[in-house]
Amino acid sequence: MDNIFQRMFYSYMKPAWHAIREPSLVEKTAEEIIDDECQGGFEIENRPVTVTLNGVPTETGDYAIVRCSSKADPNEVVFDYCTERYHPLQPREVAQIFDANVRQPAETLAFLGKGDNMFISWAMPEFEVVVGDIVKMYGIVRTGFDTKHGTKLFTSSVRPVCENTVVWAEAWARKNTDKSTNTGMIWTGKGVNRNLGRDLGYWMEHVQSKALAEANLIQSFFGKLAKTPIKNDAETWAILNSAYPTSNKNANDFPWQLRDAQNEKIAQVNAGKEEIRNGVYALFSGLGTAITPDYWGMLNATSEYFCHYQPSKKPVAESIMFGNRAENIMAMVETLQKKSA
Repeated sequence: MDNIFQRMFYSYMKPAWHAIREPSLVEKTAEEIIDDECQGGFEIENRPVTVTLNGVPTETGDYAIVRCSSKADPNEVVFDYCTERYHPLQPREVAQIFDANVRQPAETLAFLGKGDNMFISWAMPEFEVVVGDIVKMYGIVRTGFDTKHGTKLFTSSVRPVCENTVVWAEAWARKNTDKSTNTGMIWTGKGVNRNLGRDLGYWMEHVQSKALAEANLIQSFFGKLAKTPIKNDAETWAILNSAYPTSNKNANDFPWQLRDAQNEKIAQVNAGKEEIRNGVYALFSGLGTAITPDYWGMLNATSEYFCHYQPSKKPVAESIMFGNRAENIMAMVETLQKKSA
């Protein structure tokens, strides 16, 4: 589902799956995109809510968050209701904060739903582990112009181009949050914060200023994997057994009536681990795509197995983003990190 509002979408160079607009061949600031691709955007107002009491219009003290009339849509829409403490950011304000603090062209930008949600992404420093093997990350700011969603700043390996992909990107961020390295879910804020725009700008600048240093650290780690050879089958199996070990649990601590069922569960788990080890081994040993005989090749064989070969009854894409497949790939990353330390 794209859920793009009034074709308000921008993508630099790369086409999106929904093909709502052609990708731009020219880099643009977020504010330029608002003007050029989003018909100038729209404004948001908080308007007093009134009810008729004893025949007299009376303000309740609450406010309606209203999307004002614009070139994109002449009809006004109520996004939500709030108190006097709530002051949502304006769409153009979000773009200006992005431009002033990230100081990079936008990678993608879109308004979702009725315009009550928007996101801007930018390409963070990418790096090449080995020739032709590039790792990419994106910084993303997502803002809701209602009382439910707030403003979020996060990083992700998922490039957002629609509602589904920004949800996946945010899920990836929550799964991979590490405050020490400024990855994953970095910061959240609400419209009741009078300094919401200021704080968002500070955090954007902070994340971008740290991005190059963190990319260098990650590149160093992956580069180290690429320079660490795996000498023989014994070492290969040692890595696989460490990442996906056979369980040593038994059912002796269970009531005797439950032991058979528990033993069956343990056997199923171990059969699954064996299937993983055999599958990754087969790809690493020659069936995989351009697999090198080193730690980096082992990681690529693992990713290829979980992304393309492991059977599944559930949607594979979601599992790769933030399900069991993501956890299994991370198990290999952690194993290789420990062994290469």
